[in-house]
Amino acid sequence: MAYYRDLHEWLDLLNSKGYLNRIQRPINKDTEMHPLVRLQFRGLAERERKGWLFENVTDARSRSYDIPVALAVMAPSRSVYALGMGVSSPEQIPAKWAEAQTHPIPPRVVSSAPCHELLYQGRALEESGGAGMLPVPISTPGFDCAPFLSSGHWVTKDPETGEFNFGTYRGQIKSPTRIGLFAFSYQDISRHWSKARAMGKPLEAAIVIGCTPNLSYCSTSRLPAAEYPIAGGIAGEPVELVRCKSVDLLVPAQSEIVIEGIVSTEEVEPEGPFGEFTGYMAHRAPDKFMTVTCITRRRDAIFQAFLSQFPPSESSVLRGVALEGLIYKILTVDKKMKGILEVALPDAAGSHGVGVIRVDRSAGLDPMEALGVIADLPRAAPKILIAVDEDIDPRDADAVQWAMSYRMQPHRDIRIRDIKVSTGLDFSLAPPSSREAAATLTGSAILIDATRKWEYPPISLPRKEFMEKAQVIWRELGLPNLELKKPWFGYNLGSWSEEDQADAEQAIRGEHYATGEMREAQRVPFKNTEKG
Repeated sequence: MAYYRDLHEWLDLLNSKGYLNRIQRPINKDTEMHPLVRLQFRGLAERERKGWLFENVTDARSRSYDIPVALAVMAPSRSVYALGMGVSSPEQIPAKWAEAQTHPIPPRVVSSAPCHELLYQGRALEESGGAGMLPVPISTPGFDCAPFLSSGHWVTKDPETGEFNFGTYRGQIKSPTRIGLFAFSYQDISRHWSKARAMGKPLEAAIVIGCTPNLSYCSTSRLPAAEYPIAGGIAGEPVELVRCKSVDLLVPAQSEIVIEGIVSTEEVEPEGPFGEFTGYMAHRAPDKFMTVTCITRRRDAIFQAFLSQFPPSESSVLRGVALEGLIYKILTVDKKMKGILEVALPDAAGSHGVGVIRVDRSAGLDPMEALGVIADLPRAAPKILIAVDEDIDPRDADAVQWAMSYRMQPHRDIRIRDIKVSTGLDFSLAPPSSREAAATLTGSAILIDATRKWEYPPISLPRKEFMEKAQVIWRELGLPNLELKKPWFGYNLGSWSEEDQADAEQAIRGEHYATGEMREAQRVPFKNTEKG
């Protein structure tokens, strides 16, 4: 089966599978759109989340747009993410990420493309309203200072090597031809900017809006290699690229909209505030900006945006699933560790602050060693790292807390160590007024081995066959649908005698008096060993 040709084909697939809400009534992009979609992330279970397509978009000044807006269509849930990766279930995603990274497919350059059907440059750019022609939503109404590009995939080229970066960075709409750019100093676009500055020239850039899932997934991940070939590895075919009209860059040919421009390396200006993925407003601070030189688009273009800000959100799924795949590959392929079953970065922590690995100790794995490898990852390590056994669902906070309560001892199973700070947006490290100082500070991580170190008694839940029979009765009674959490039935963890099991079998046959008789025969005199 061929991969999705473009965003239109992807949305058609979501719609056919019931994963898309199509809204035809007028929706104000500045005050109504994001709040409406936000409700599903605050009030629905993950399995019920969908993507949204707004077909009648207006703004705070009652302007109507001829471009619909697709919001939260790339990763409202892990099930949707799996479809974008071309696999049938979320459990297959890490292996697909590992395969795409180990078997990348180079892109193919084409001479013409749908993203060039309409061209706005020079006077046409000015007359069209430039960036103002695009229905860019306000992500955090009441706190954001402007509409921001939340899914702007910025394309830049390393001035020394010529290698492309396809990364997602926020872009503040400041004028029809000026867009702010926020990026940390260690991110690829900032490294390109610094090299261009050292050479005494500006940095060319292009912003891709609306593309296929494989490109969005690579753009929001922390891949150590070029994004275009790995996106090809996900699709199983080359990504088609086309040359921009006003800058020397290559962008995906099937893109919906492309904004081209020049990023000054001589000046910066205040950018922000903007609601960030940590769940707090990011501060205003001097940063880069692009001067728009050209906008191209499809005739039937769709503007696509991510839902980020407070977790869980679409961005926490995007970022988390990709990083889970990266960590899984490092542990299993690069480090060749046996017994790594799953890597989970919980959405509630922004897929950033907490990491849980599910392991099988019988494979000879030292859980603390695996946690140490993750803690060594540059600017990607969660500050709370937990290892749990194979019978614990690492995405269920209740199960993880149970494991930490009864399968570890703090004096023996916890380590605290330094890590490289991954973001200046973690205000637990330094106050918002100390953004520059925070970049130089050392953070810390807590590593918790919450696995069983020896045999345990059985889980104190009814055995599987009795829980399965109970489910049959539940359904016959017409009770609400269940979403069972692990563990949902009892099982033996090694410390259980044949006598104990025989007593249990007698109990379910109604023969517990026989057990009572045996215990009576085993009476012994009481000896008080307590000292008065």
